[in-house]
Amino acid sequence: MNTDYSQFCRGTTVIPSYGNGNYKKDTLVKYEFNTTDEHGNKIMDQMTKEETLQAMKDIRSQYGDGVIVEFSGDGMAALVEGKKASTLSKDQEEAARAKNAAFQQEITQIDNVLYDLPEYSGMYDADKAVASALENCKKEEKGFVYDIIRQNFLIGNAGSMTEEERQANISLGMKKAEYAAQNFIPEDKRESFLDAMKSIAKLAGAGKADSSGNMDYGVPKGKYLGHGSGLVRTTDVTEKMKTVDKEAYAEYQKKMKNDDSGLDSLKYLLNWYMNAAQKNPSMFES
Repeated sequence: MNTDYSQFCRGTTVIPSYGNGNYKKDTLVKYEFNTTDEHGNKIMDQMTKEETLQAMKDIRSQYGDGVIVEFSGDGMAALVEGKKASTLSKDQEEAARAKNAAFQQEITQIDNVLYDLPEYSGMYDADKAVASALENCKKEEKGFVYDIIRQNFLIGNAGSMTEEERQANISLGMKKAEYAAQNFIPEDKRESFLDAMKSIAKLAGAGKADSSGNMDYGVPKGKYLGHGSGLVRTTDVTEKMKTVDKEAYAEYQKKMKNDDSGLDSLKYLLNWYMNAAQKNPSMFES
């Protein structure tokens, strides 16, 4: 694909230098290949797997060993979709593109609302330590930290980077975590925050990618209720409900059996938890 890739470059960032020799990294360059613009207008076709790999190879060849090149965007989706895309009819492909365009536009509209959406590792002690450290921080500061977990540590797919680049990305995440600790994490929470982030980084480093680049970290995603220092596992809530409110537990079990989506039962559990915690704040203290 004969393309001037510079139009897809989204910026260059100088990062704190780390590593030695050929593994030394000091610059991050981001490329984003989206099929639609921020208004949902089509600007390019989705590239094939071969075109995607060639683009990544061409772009990486422009930079030295000290540069991490980060790729993203639905225009490169064929790299991870594999043969799945070829099974779609033309009408299905057009419908999927239209749905994605509408979705992307909706994301743009609510992006500020979702900026600080929590991201959890599944390790309860670490997740709660991070949530507690961020409890009184600004929305942007929470977003900064949760984006480290999302974009540097526990990425969903690593098909666009080598294992060396993935490990370097994790190291960059720890540099960001250290910055957060020094600049806006409360002093009495800094040590526990950094310990938690190191634990999550260690989990990320041991992750394994399948043939499509999908990552497996060996730990199920955490299911929690509450926030900050009040973060509790849903399993803890159901066990407490079973012990102190058998009637509510029976109703919850009934909803679990009849609710295919799980939303109705989760809503019931959340409402019960909020009412119980309000009546007795110490009920869920660990």
